[in-house]
Amino acid sequence: MAKVYFTEKFDEASIRKIAEAVFHEESFGKDDKIAVKVHFGEKGNTRHVHPEEIKPILDVMKRKNYFLTDSNTLYKGSRVDNESHLKIAKEHGFGILGKLIISGGEKEIPINKKIFSKVKIGKEIAEADSLLVISHFKGHVIFSFGGAIKNVGMGSGSRAGKLEMHSKIKPSVNANCIACGKCVEHCPADAITIINGKAKINNEKCIGCAECISTCQNGAISVPWSGAPSGEVRKRCAEYAFGAAKGKKCVYITFIERITEHCDCISDTPIIGKDVGIVASIDPVAIDKAAYDLTFKKHGKDIFRDASGQDGTDIFDYSEEIGLGKKDYELVKIK
Repeated sequence: MAKVYFTEKFDEASIRKIAEAVFHEESFGKDDKIAVKVHFGEKGNTRHVHPEEIKPILDVMKRKNYFLTDSNTLYKGSRVDNESHLKIAKEHGFGILGKLIISGGEKEIPINKKIFSKVKIGKEIAEADSLLVISHFKGHVIFSFGGAIKNVGMGSGSRAGKLEMHSKIKPSVNANCIACGKCVEHCPADAITIINGKAKINNEKCIGCAECISTCQNGAISVPWSGAPSGEVRKRCAEYAFGAAKGKKCVYITFIERITEHCDCISDTPIIGKDVGIVASIDPVAIDKAAYDLTFKKHGKDIFRDASGQDGTDIFDYSEEIGLGKKDYELVKIK
């Protein structure tokens, strides 16, 4: 049974204590090249894990051969290529933490799982010896909630890998459409056109990235989130998380604060819950399960299901099934 360390506090001393606890359990080699997988936040987003929250963790890690990284996005935005992604990372203050490397290349990792025989991981992440995954636990339109598994799975995939993970989602336009054209402008696949005063999506071209949903201000894009389509995306992401972590020493630290309705891939969205605390583990499934359980307990309900309209907990069963980690955990409170 994996240990999941937990503190309700967010001050520097508490961050150091929880980092010390998990690094005592898993210490990286002194010569390891360590990829610190973070989310630099989309332009206009202030909810992501902040640099000043990450610094105490890096101090405790006591390793110099590390770099902070994320892979480029599939959708159009401020993190779509290496240059713009690095620019927003610096604007958000991450430059003070050390070397920043955008993982814009690609390396195939064999995994031989149910969906993928191999996965396409960002080259710099794939070639690292160890992974420190620092995540923000928050809501998500497809996953219901996102934490360590989504961060290391979807976040480590190359652009082609992200396409593979998203490819089963096919949105459609509803009666709220006012033909403003924003979805057309932001569609990376040029799959949307305005016909007879309404947007129309070409499902043959659609890559299922959900960018149209994020950009539409009128709620005019509908997707069959429940059932197989979104569940399939979650399974694909879990297999990518397996590939990204394969053969590496991994430490996962997740901040359950500033819990937003949607992910950090767009500008700030409404806060839907109270701050819960910080969790840390060497098991990505256990840490996500603990984060979910602690958030449920804090609110007395599934705030993510209320916000997204779907239950994303199936990712725990599938992740355990493919050997990514274990759902059962021992919660160790750090005072």
